Amino acid sequence: MPIKTKSISYDKKLGKDTLRTEIMRYILEEINKGNFKPGERIVETKLAKELNVSQAPVREAILELSVMGILERRPYSGTVVRQLTPEDIEDIYNTRAFIEEYAAKRAAKLVTDEQLKAFETTLKEMEVAAKNDRIKDFMAADIEFHELVLDAANSKALKHIWEILSMGEWTALTLQVTSRSLKELLYDHKMIYQYLAAHSDHSAGAAIFLHIKNFTNELVAYFEKYEQTAQTTSD
Repeated sequence: MPIKTKSISYDKKLGKDTLRTEIMRYILEEINKGNFKPGERIVETKLAKELNVSQAPVREAILELSVMGILERRPYSGTVVRQLTPEDIEDIYNTRAFIEEYAAKRAAKLVTDEQLKAFETTLKEMEVAAKNDRIKDFMAADIEFHELVLDAANSKALKHIWEILSMGEWTALTLQVTSRSLKELLYDHKMIYQYLAAHSDHSAGAAIFLHIKNFTNELVAYFEKYEQTAQTTSD
């Protein structure tokens, strides 16, 4: 299916990592819209040409999505869109909830004044994005907020696991599926920040756990509906 290049917006001056992330989000959006279907091949050269970018960031985006389990590398077939089940999603988000709960508890005990100022700056960015309904800006600040939690936890092991599982990148899919408004999501993050600033470890952990679990329930319901639709179509 032809890709509409106007669906992806990026600046040619963007850094390599930022462009890779934009391409990842584009692929996620196309999967969510049903333009890339389970089992369909994602061809690196074709996608690079249609998006008018070099192959390097496309290759990296495809690799990252393969690590996440969104795409699947098959021998002799190339890379295809994986059929994610509701059980897969629940497992991924339960894992994220437990990791970030523990991280938030540690962060509440160890967070510094300098780190709290960084949280405040990020929250202001989220507030502006929510006010102007700029979902991409909100998404970037949202990912940054959770990265700050991991940094404040001061655990190399936790951060490494979080990065390997590409937890931050799931935010792109989450924000496409959730029925909650950006202002509601902003409120969640402000609550987490308040508990961190108060050094209330159990409350910070509980707040971030519930925040992620709410997405789990929405995503599971979404993929259950997606599965039913796919089954009906095939019948």
